[in-house]
Amino acid sequence: MKNRLINLITAAFFLGLIACGGGGAGSGSDAPAEAEITTSVSDISWSFADTVAGSCSYVDSFIITVKDKATNVPLSNVRLTIFNSFAVPNTGFMLLYDGDPNDGGHGENSPMTVTTDKNGTFTLFYGFCGGIGYEYSSPFTISSGPLNEVVPFDVSIETAT
Repeated sequence: MKNRLINLITAAFFLGLIACGGGGAGSGSDAPAEAEITTSVSDISWSFADTVAGSCSYVDSFIITVKDKATNVPLSNVRLTIFNSFAVPNTGFMLLYDGDPNDGGHGENSPMTVTTDKNGTFTLFYGFCGGIGYEYSSPFTISSGPLNEVVPFDVSIETAT
């Protein structure tokens, strides 16, 4: 009887950890294979009229979420690596931000490593170029351990009529 009580207390403790969002991938560790990475967007497309002046000051964002697939429990403190081939030094097309740049978030080059918050999420802010002369494609690749998620990113030019 005593062993059964100890097993129940131990199981309750671990279930409590999972319910709090820790889910087994805490302390900046990679996501486990039974997790999934999802994003608030499936692809990102920007189109600028060919009469719009070129600017490299556009800023946008999307949310990245890591959850246990079976239980749908968010996984906090999961290490994410975010890559975009245009967010590298000296390209001038894109910058990744660790936090909202309007609130002091600092720009970083790719790849950028971050961790999910207590809700299993990270909001990626990115700055990019658009307007006359800027037309390119460069997907965001988000990875953690064995998991990968790709978000296509395209900037195009439309001819004004």
